[in-house]
Parts: sequence; structure tokens; C-alpha cells
Amino acid sequence: MAFLILFLVICSSAEGQSNALNGPLWVKSELVKAGVLNTPNFSLTDDFAAYQQFSNIKGLFFKGLDYNGKQTKVFCWYGVPNGLIKGEKRPALVLVHGGGGTAFPEWVKEWTDRGYIAIAIALEGQVPGERVEQSSGEKLWPGHEYSGPRRIGFFEDVVTKRLQDQWFYHAVADVMLATSLLKSFPEVDVENIGISGISWGGILTNVITGIDDRYAFAIPVYGCGFLNETPHYSRLLTLLNKEQRQFYLQNWEPSLYIPLQEQTTLFVNGTNDFHFTMNSFTKTYQASKNEKYLYIEHNMKHGHSPGWEPEEIYAFADYVVNKGKRPLLSKFKKLRRKNKLVYGYDGKATKAFLYYTTDTADWGRDNYKWQQATTRLTHSKKRISATLPENSQAYFVNIIDPEGYMYSSPMRMVEKNSP
Repeated sequence: MAFLILFLVICSSAEGQSNALNGPLWVKSELVKAGVLNTPNFSLTDDFAAYQQFSNIKGLFFKGLDYNGKQTKVFCWYGVPNGLIKGEKRPALVLVHGGGGTAFPEWVKEWTDRGYIAIAIALEGQVPGERVEQSSGEKLWPGHEYSGPRRIGFFEDVVTKRLQDQWFYHAVADVMLATSLLKSFPEVDVENIGISGISWGGILTNVITGIDDRYAFAIPVYGCGFLNETPHYSRLLTLLNKEQRQFYLQNWEPSLYIPLQEQTTLFVNGTNDFHFTMNSFTKTYQASKNEKYLYIEHNMKHGHSPGWEPEEIYAFADYVVNKGKRPLLSKFKKLRRKNKLVYGYDGKATKAFLYYTTDTADWGRDNYKWQQATTRLTHSKKRISATLPENSQAYFVNIIDPEGYMYSSPMRMVEKNSP
């Protein structure tokens, strides 16, 4: 053990940065040394009252990690449910935005309306305001004097910057610091803090929950692991040099972190998401060893609002922290002759649908389509029956409970020797 600790310390030096490919253990040790598990200093702010949409949601800054040797502050919207009584504790959510996003008070409101405390973090040094168009044509949220780093493409700052100055490191640290801050608030039920991230926030959620066991549940939306196997991100990886690609694959790839997770998780995605394709998304789900559930929406749009709209997200949180109804689970049984497909399920279901595709050549959004087919429910046997259409290459089922909540089975590939 002493040798391992010494090895990690040596590898964390700036000189050894390019060769310090030590994965989650090294990353976690650096974050812990930086103090992300300690309560950061914070202060409420009225500077952005013009953008304060809801009376129960306030702006605050907390102290982030130093960036390029300078102090940073991180802006958040923090909300509590209306009518919260002094001395009462509520479960809480940490909300992690995606690319082009910021701390959204509307997202916080979705959770406070359902009785949760929530904190949404601005992960690229933003503050509330109107986005400003840059000379490149990109529109950016305004920053402030103590802003931390912004994201540079797909991990384009790895190796060129030391670990402690990379955007992804700061984003992970900011989320963990926000969690530490939440845990210090007397109104927060510290045993029931969840995390939900959308797109890049989903990537972050999958990484953070592999090294931080303080979350009761997680809801990564879109974002998954095995990104090097998606058409979009595999192309972006080619823009990095060999050393940068190696650094990403051995230190930041979410699939390194997913098997380390302990919290109950709901994985959310759409069938044809451009960024997070079903092959990598399914492998992510399979790599998870904890209690887990799936929500796969046919042709789900990609965005922040579509990412927080499904009611299944909030029903899942209630299942974990409020002893709500357990999400439906469907389990593949067999694929018989003449393509007769059988699934089993637990709980009560009102209907189910089969989704299949006949083309998975490259998982590109425009090169394959998911089609819906009907199924037959046999309630007495808790069985779903369907005929898998000829030439199908992949399939899954969605099952719906009496309240209208939909949950999914993992995608399966049709084996070449299947009947």
C-alpha cells in the first residue's frame, strides 16, 4: 500500500503528466487532496436578481479549485420546495448541465415542485445573462472575474494542460464540491442526495459516481461510456494526437468508472441520439454492476429540456428515496423458431411495444431507423410475446405500467445463427 501511495504521488507531478495514466484511482486521489470532499466557502448573491425567475430559488457562489494558480468561484442556482418548514429535511439533487448549457433555474424548479431540494451548477465559469455571439459564431454565456476553465472541444486540453487545469477535472471537482456544500445545509437529507446530468453532464455523472459514493441514486441522461465506439466521438478522438487519445482512454473514459459505481441508477436515452448511440449506451448499462433501470424513448430529442421532461425520472427518484413504486423490469426469455420472441416481467403492466432495426452498419443516426411493433401481454404468466420481423439486427421492448410510466429492456443483437 505504501508503494502504491508513493507511486500515485510521483505520477501526479507536472513533469510526469504525460505518462501518468493511472485511471480512476489516481484521479480520485488528486481530487481528494484538492479538498473536494470538504465544505467550500459560499455566499448567496442578489447580483442576478433580473434573472431570478422563482422566489424559492436563489443564486450563490462557492469557492472552486484554483485554475492556473488563481482562485475561482462557481455560480449555482439553489432551490428548496415552497412551504419547507424550519427543521424539516428533504432529499436533494445535484444537476449537471451539458454542452452549451448552464445552471438552469427551470431545471431546479422541476425538482422543487416535486418536493426536492436542488442545486444546478454552472460548469464553465458562467453567470446568468444573455449569451454573446463570438467572432467564431459561437454563442457563449457571460463569465465573471473568477471564472474557471471552459470546455475545449472533446478533451482537447488533455496533456497540453496538467490534470489540475483541465476543464473536465474542474467540472468533476465543481460537482463534488457542490455535493459537499449540499451536505452542509441543515435542510438537506444527506442520506438521500441524487445526481442527474444531461449529455456532457451525463458523461460527468457516470465518471463522478465511480469515485464518489455519496449519492443515493444517479440519472445520467444521454451521456454514456465507450464513447470511442460512437460515430461522433470516435471521429473527434482522431483530432487528438496519440498521447492525448491515450490519456483520455486511460483516465477519463466513463467506462473506466461505471463498474465502480454503487448507487441505484436510471439510464436515459433515445433510440437515435446522434452523440450517444445505442451500441455504446447498451454497453454502458451492461457494465454497471449496481441496481439499474432503463428508459429508452423512441426518437427522443437531444437537449436540456427534453432531457429533464420524462416523468419516469422523478418517479424513479421517488422509488429510491420515498419508497415509491419500483420501476418495471422486463427480462429476455428466448427467441424461438419463426422469430417468436418472449420476455418476462415483474409488477403490473398495461401494454408493451417491441422496437427493432434492420440496419446497424455504423450506428449513425441517419443510417438506421427503429421501428415499433405490437406485442401481446399475458398477465397471468407475466409474459410479453412478439414476432421479431425478418432481417432484424437489434431489438428491445418498452413496457408501460398502470400509471403510464415506461421502462425499457436492454437492447439485444440478433445472433447470426438465430432462427
